[in-house]
Amino acid sequence: MKKIGFILLLAGLTSLQLAAQPVLTEEYVEAAGLICFPVYGDTLTFKYLPSRGRLATGANDLPEFSFMQYAMVKTDGAASSSAITEANGGGLIHFLVLYDTPEEQVRKAENELRRKLKRRDLKLTSPVEITAGKFMLVSSLLIDGKEQKELIGTGIAPVFQNSKVAFSFLVEPLKAQLLMESFKMNTPDISITFDLEFSGLTSAYNGQLVVDWSQVQQSEYSHESVDAIFYSRDVEKTFGSLVQNGAIRMESYGKDSIASDLLTVAYDRLLKLMFDPVRPDSIPPEKTRGVLDEIFGNRGLLGSLVGGSDVYKKQTVRTSGKTVVQINSRKLVSRHHLLTFNIGDLHKRYGADQRIFRKVAIDDPTYQQREVLVNLDGSIRDEFENMINSVSVTLRKRHQNGDETLREMFLSQASLKDYTGNSKMIYLNKNDANRTDWLQYDYNTQWHFKRDGSYSTGWVSANTPVINLHTPYKYRRIDLMGDMGALQKAGIIAVAVDIEYPFFGNTRKDRVTIKPGKPGKEGEDYSLEAILPLGTDKVNYKVTWIYKEGKKVAVSGEDEYGVILIDEIPVNN
Repeated sequence: MKKIGFILLLAGLTSLQLAAQPVLTEEYVEAAGLICFPVYGDTLTFKYLPSRGRLATGANDLPEFSFMQYAMVKTDGAASSSAITEANGGGLIHFLVLYDTPEEQVRKAENELRRKLKRRDLKLTSPVEITAGKFMLVSSLLIDGKEQKELIGTGIAPVFQNSKVAFSFLVEPLKAQLLMESFKMNTPDISITFDLEFSGLTSAYNGQLVVDWSQVQQSEYSHESVDAIFYSRDVEKTFGSLVQNGAIRMESYGKDSIASDLLTVAYDRLLKLMFDPVRPDSIPPEKTRGVLDEIFGNRGLLGSLVGGSDVYKKQTVRTSGKTVVQINSRKLVSRHHLLTFNIGDLHKRYGADQRIFRKVAIDDPTYQQREVLVNLDGSIRDEFENMINSVSVTLRKRHQNGDETLREMFLSQASLKDYTGNSKMIYLNKNDANRTDWLQYDYNTQWHFKRDGSYSTGWVSANTPVINLHTPYKYRRIDLMGDMGALQKAGIIAVAVDIEYPFFGNTRKDRVTIKPGKPGKEGEDYSLEAILPLGTDKVNYKVTWIYKEGKKVAVSGEDEYGVILIDEIPVNN
């Protein structure tokens, strides 16, 4: 039986996480409608999760929102006996959103916390640091006489409070008309949901969680197809079912431990062992219903604090043996916060305002221009400190008269200070008679990194009114798990783990050395961090075991799940 334990945390965090003060996720207090967390190591300082999402407002307090229904002549339709036929067209939704917390609410929550905890010097200082986020635009539409929730579009949410992010969506004619009818209702059922991810430390428990893989193989989980889609609620339900049938067993020691809480603490570890994340935009359209059920259905475990609206597929798991995850210190875990707000009675207030709602017949292209908004993911701001030197986006439009229009946007750390979130690249109509082709353009994004060269996406064809700019790489934490006691008994005084992986034409390397006999700090894990290009999941690694007498044994391999077992010493050494 392999034991995986003594999972110490923090060595492989990003610089942003290192700079931030971690909060204690399980010791939160609700006050004045805010979820507040104490800061680790400072019981008098609390941070809070944002309380509301909303549309941004601009000049004259007008909502930064517009919905345009457009129609254009359809010349390629089949012959009809009617003189009135259907035109081409659809709808274009454009809006700026943000999430924030009213200062008045923060002060009320601070006073309430002081009363509840009987500490007059307690301070509610700032929002919890958001590490990643996404948003979804959802509407209830009447389809075939039945009300159904439809996912209109998704996007990357900002990671900072009060940061405006712009989004645009094109919808087909039927949905455009149904959306308009929904806007006209007294209470329009059109909602925007933010799924915000943050990190924090769990409580310090004394126990372990055992996974019996032979029993997992007999469960409903193992019978699912490898292509099956799992949403966060499905994952939580699976873990609960495996606990009930004994495939996952929780054992606690001492009066201070509660066995049922161990599942929540080990949630992130179990995810790595049994599931792989899937990008939401890769879900087949017929399966997007699960996203909406996840958002608007009942939440599991800790409500919105665990799971979010993430999507997963199952891993190919072991068929025998056991895995033991020891939980004997605080763990840094990822948690989710869901914010949903209704878009409100916009049509009732602004239905006659052509700046907000507009219907147009696109029949004279001469005086029209095409605006393409460049939307910057909020996390990029931090990457200019860590990785990125500059980024440029070049738009190329090849017109039907043979002309070519080039536009470019350039961002550096200096110019980012003046970035407003409304950067546009615009081109005109130059005898572009085919209206659909006029919307089509190409763009190329060029990234220059501070110490690792550059990367170009190449020319990408698009026809959407927004170019979403996000980093072409991802951070992958690799947990180094093992039974330290077993390593000591085997005479191991140190374990060196090296990783190596490609990064846009270069090779990056990193190493960590673990000494089994040396106790780790509370809240720390042994881990490494890889910065992988998008689409790359595998990291080459080498584990070297060093014995007391100086002998060394090494094993090389390839990891794609973010877990390296350091207690599996080669038998023939």
